[in-house]
Amino acid sequence: MGATIPTPLYGLYRITFALSPLAITLIYAAYSVGVVPTLFFFGPLGDALGRKPLLIIAILFAIVGNLTLGFATSFDWLVIGRLAQGIGVGAVLGNATAALVEFEPNGNKQIASQIAGMAQLGGLALGPLAAGLMAEFLFAPTLLVYILEFILLLIALIFILIGVPSSKSGSEKFILNKPSFPPAIWSFISASLAAALVLTNSGLYFSLNPTFAQDILHVNNIALGGIISSIMVFTAVVVQKFLWNRFPVHLEIGGLISLIIGLSLISITTIYSSIVVLIMAAIFSGIGFGATFMGAINVINSIAPSDKRGNVTSFFYAISYAALGVPIIGLGLALQYLDIFTAVREFVIIIIIIAIIDIPLIFLQRGDLKKISLN
Repeated sequence: MGATIPTPLYGLYRITFALSPLAITLIYAAYSVGVVPTLFFFGPLGDALGRKPLLIIAILFAIVGNLTLGFATSFDWLVIGRLAQGIGVGAVLGNATAALVEFEPNGNKQIASQIAGMAQLGGLALGPLAAGLMAEFLFAPTLLVYILEFILLLIALIFILIGVPSSKSGSEKFILNKPSFPPAIWSFISASLAAALVLTNSGLYFSLNPTFAQDILHVNNIALGGIISSIMVFTAVVVQKFLWNRFPVHLEIGGLISLIIGLSLISITTIYSSIVVLIMAAIFSGIGFGATFMGAINVINSIAPSDKRGNVTSFFYAISYAALGVPIIGLGLALQYLDIFTAVREFVIIIIIIAIIDIPLIFLQRGDLKKISLN
């Protein structure tokens, strides 16, 4: 939730600190800079020390990032706050998911993984929704929501301290492994590219969408951008709930087609200022996000060798979260020379072209999965 709280507040930061569109995208991307390296460090550390210490570390980094953002007085402090948030998420991603799998009462790994995925997406959706509504209708728009998040983090910390066993979950020895490819390398590449595409699109919603929505609709409403971003992610949650057991290749291909539709609708909104079209774009993007990312994760889980599952999964997440930030920096650079409508249209066209290329790649790799029994 904390990761997306700043989404509807970027417009306020832009005015308060006189920031350029590039500065806004750099603040957003600092989150990815924090997440990606820590995925490779905190995962093996959790295997060595157990999940509880790493979950505590994650909460502490999240608290630091949360307070830094809430009391930020300049661009530098916003970057530091987002970086700390990213480190916290990097620490929690693998370890919280692993903890749910390890502590699931009936040993049902599929249910644990499903809950983990829905919890992550649900949190991503609640962040901009809460921040947008509180900023629009309550006081202290850039502080109050962080106080709420701080209280929630303290509650989570208490639950971790009293409710999570201190048992170790893996090797006593900490080994920092290098990322590795599975034998089905082209399936890995096509799945990672699919996940990267939907997360790049999500980056558009989480970084520039509030400003984009306000500029298109000419409505000065802080809640608007947060609501539209939340619609996108809540749709992804619903998709993951009802399509969990479908064949991964079908999910990936169907999701990318839906993503292409959503991106096309975003382009239309740059020409025709329509809130209905923008909401439809968010819904189709959410369907694409939920189906594609879920399918990609199932592919990775299926093709990763058991002795290298952690390495392969971390590599996949690193690629995905790099896509959440790096392309948005490119968009921010483009905004130095182009108006927001032109820059977004060209950004969208590039994603659509890559998605069209990836669909046949995914289809050609379906044989790899048919040889593997999915659990």
